[in-house]
Amino acid sequence: MLSFSLGFALATLTRNSSMIITSPHTAIRAHSNQEANNSFLPSKGFREPSLYLLRFSRNNARGIAPSQNMAIKDKDNCNCRYDVCVAANAASPNITDMAGESRDGIGIINFLERRNFLITGATGFVAKVLVEKILRITPNVGKIFLLIKAKDEQAAMDRVKDEIIGCELFTCLQQKYGDEYTEFMLSKLVPVKGNIREWNMGIGDNSLRQITQEVDVIINSAGNTTFNERYDTALVTNTIAPSRLLSFAKNCWKLSLLLHLSTTYVNGERPGVLMEKAFEMGESRMDSSTQSKLDVHHEISLASDLIETLPPNEVPEKLKEIGLARARMYGWHNVYEMTKAMGEMMINAERGGVPVVIICPSVIESTFQEPFPGWIQGNRMLDPLILSYGKGRLPGFLVDPSTIMDAVPVDLVVNVIIAAMAKHGTGMSPGIDVYHAASSTVNPMTMGDMFNYSSDHFEASPLTDNKEDKIQITDMEYFSSIDSFSSYIRKDVEEKSGLSKEIGPDSNPKQRSRLEASCKRMAESLIHLAMLYEPYMFYRARFDSRNTRKLMEQMSAEEGNRFPVDLMSINWEDYFANAHIPGLKRHVIKKASSSS
Repeated sequence: MLSFSLGFALATLTRNSSMIITSPHTAIRAHSNQEANNSFLPSKGFREPSLYLLRFSRNNARGIAPSQNMAIKDKDNCNCRYDVCVAANAASPNITDMAGESRDGIGIINFLERRNFLITGATGFVAKVLVEKILRITPNVGKIFLLIKAKDEQAAMDRVKDEIIGCELFTCLQQKYGDEYTEFMLSKLVPVKGNIREWNMGIGDNSLRQITQEVDVIINSAGNTTFNERYDTALVTNTIAPSRLLSFAKNCWKLSLLLHLSTTYVNGERPGVLMEKAFEMGESRMDSSTQSKLDVHHEISLASDLIETLPPNEVPEKLKEIGLARARMYGWHNVYEMTKAMGEMMINAERGGVPVVIICPSVIESTFQEPFPGWIQGNRMLDPLILSYGKGRLPGFLVDPSTIMDAVPVDLVVNVIIAAMAKHGTGMSPGIDVYHAASSTVNPMTMGDMFNYSSDHFEASPLTDNKEDKIQITDMEYFSSIDSFSSYIRKDVEEKSGLSKEIGPDSNPKQRSRLEASCKRMAESLIHLAMLYEPYMFYRARFDSRNTRKLMEQMSAEEGNRFPVDLMSINWEDYFANAHIPGLKRHVIKKASSSS
């Protein structure tokens, strides 16, 4: 049986801290020792739970097709030839007017040069774009330690070579350094075998000594983003791991900043404009007068007790049910939102003298401009809807078309991360600052807009089926209840499968049975998708981003052009037509449309 008992175990801290290194940050060290009893530490032979695993007029947009063999130049005039139909001719964001009063700016380049970084979630979407940007814009950066989940050091190195150095995202750097590209990358990137879910990040003694002596900034981009994850699994990665990482950070000699990547959706179900504010321990998203205070300790104990008491065969499903129930009881839509919020609470409560920045993006999507438009990794929140629609499988959905869908390209998220690091990573002020990387208050896009842009693109550049025939789509239909959508999609799936034609004297019972089962699976998967996404399809909140806007205003003109963060600069229709959807075709479907 899995064990998930996590409590106040100072003995565990002592047992696992043989590699403690005396640090000049005596105030931080004293705080770390004093608060050891307030950390969640493993006990009872803890083992990890199984892991399984978010305009132009329409007429003018029709006929737009991305250009062939487009050569794109980066900010250092590196010719990045990208021989695929993905590039949009988007103008560079220009915030010169806003930055006019700040000639010297934040000092981003000076901050990056010769500093050493530790990045968790290193092979993830955001981390890769961050690494690429830092290396491309600041080749004099120090070491970038990459925490990699692997069986040994060689396996960690292999993952870095395959998933980072060999990744198409790094095309500009490959062209810039030519035959010396791999040598350059390995001179900067240091693979570190480890696991965010373990004490001291699972880092071995040799690497631990080097990292604690050399690292200036820790960037936590690891997280479990599955909406319906097991409660224990989500707690380990999103709530407990940030606390452990903070304890690790307190032992780093030179540390000037811990930057934590969260999400705007930690704000849960509250409507209105939601501010950039750090969570206090015990906050919920419900009216405090009618709801008991959230106790993070209790939530972890609850998951632990369930694993200890439930029959093993019931554990996985029950932990999913309990996680969802607990999240909704306290005002979050799902276990992902709740556990990420509790992770922020842990950081804020235990940070002591460690300067902390929390970056909260909304829905992160493909690159807007850098290093080229449309690069994406994985099938992200909006993308299953867009691709299912383009494939003709989702002609309608459970959504209010007037709902604001807050999206942000990943390269702009990375620029916010870098600018915030530079601003807060030099003063050693033990504060906590929150930045929303979000578009809903400055450049809102509705769900109806998104489906219209998708429709325009797929009409001009349709996907093809298994027979290489072009897939014809219709305008998206919108449904306000799960019942009406379920009835509609079941009927649509049956009609498109030809199930209704399988009735008659000459019908094959076995063939019909297989077809019925296939239709049922398809319909149920789409209904399940609608139920998972329902909260966001009727979401009534917007995310204030005045801290991010202020950050932008503090940049010099040069910094604003090299690290653009202005979401007002994005024409969403052009982005979807000429960058994002072509990027999905190339990087998610793994092939370009035959007519692109």
